Amino acid sequence: MENLKSETIKIVTPVGTRFRYSYLVTPDEYLGVEKWKTEALIPAGSQIKNEEGKFVEATVFIVDKLEALLESWKTQLKAAFPNKSFTLTKSSKTGQPSFPWSFEEDNLVIRLKKNYKGQKGINTPVTFYRHDSQSGQNVLMNEDERKTMDKISPETTGQIAFLASGYDAGGNGVGIRCLPLSICFRDIVPWQGGGASDFETTEPLKEEDYEEQTTATAADF
Repeated sequence: MENLKSETIKIVTPVGTRFRYSYLVTPDEYLGVEKWKTEALIPAGSQIKNEEGKFVEATVFIVDKLEALLESWKTQLKAAFPNKSFTLTKSSKTGQPSFPWSFEEDNLVIRLKKNYKGQKGINTPVTFYRHDSQSGQNVLMNEDERKTMDKISPETTGQIAFLASGYDAGGNGVGIRCLPLSICFRDIVPWQGGGASDFETTEPLKEEDYEEQTTATAADF
């Protein structure tokens, strides 16, 4: 399947998106692999513009986009390899199909990650912007400003642009991956530490829970 590539779509989350478990300056390391990553929390009821420029409910719009991409990728795989069975990547905990998006209370959570290193060396880092409320412009952050974002509170808000595409991990299943592309910070809340309110109430998913790590069992499509 080396020559078969999925469609790639770009999605920009709405203003008011929060970020947690963020490793966007210093990459996180898991099993010897370094990755930039974050979880974007999009409140239910947020508004986003669709292709026609009309405001729609953001969480429904984004999930519809991701699910449509998955269905398109499945169709593409079956058309290219009609005699082959494919299985969706499954969670090692539940045995159920695992996707980089889920609903948690009143938020859509999107798990985004990008390899720090690729075949040609260090990959392009996530681009940082900050919104200037006075001018209304989004300003590119310089390197010194980037360093201040190494640790941010999960109350920090903004928008994140990401790329979504299908993958095929062979015996470990097929699915959708979401790669962070750029982020525009609006309300920057520094990480303070030391207080009970600083701790998250939900444990972050481990890498194997949304990576291509689970074993395929039966054909899903």
